[in-house]
Amino acid sequence: MTSMQRLRDLHRAHGMRALKYASVSVVGIVVTQILLSITLQVLDWTPAWSNFVSVSLASIPAYLLNRQWVWAKSGRHSMRREVLPFWGISLLGLLLSTAVVAFVGRYTEHHLAIRAANIGSFGLLWVGKYLYLDKLMFAHDEDGSEVVVEAVPSDEASTAHGG
Repeated sequence: MTSMQRLRDLHRAHGMRALKYASVSVVGIVVTQILLSITLQVLDWTPAWSNFVSVSLASIPAYLLNRQWVWAKSGRHSMRREVLPFWGISLLGLLLSTAVVAFVGRYTEHHLAIRAANIGSFGLLWVGKYLYLDKLMFAHDEDGSEVVVEAVPSDEASTAHGG
């Protein structure tokens, strides 16, 4: 299956949302790579520290673009339902990419190899992150209305089950 066929399948299954998500990912990659270049080549930081700072800073516009442009959310940001889960996903990507970048940095100081390690590690999480954001964090019904996915507190659960 070619890349274009995959994009068409994504478009059919998820409409413009998947393409917008991919666009935001490209923005995130560009911002991260620019910051990696600055921290590695200008500031002469270690690969792991450069990656940590670059990914952390690039996560801010990624969250805002995903929330507002991709999933059309507006209004107040929910720390519990949106911000903290998004940063948790970003932290997972950060930990994975930092470990991979540090590993590659042990064997080479070549900046392209370090950047490739960063992009490759995030690529591993890309699809899973989309599904999580689409199906849970920013979920919508078929009519486009927001779906709120929340756990039932234990005292309500026992009442609901006749307990």
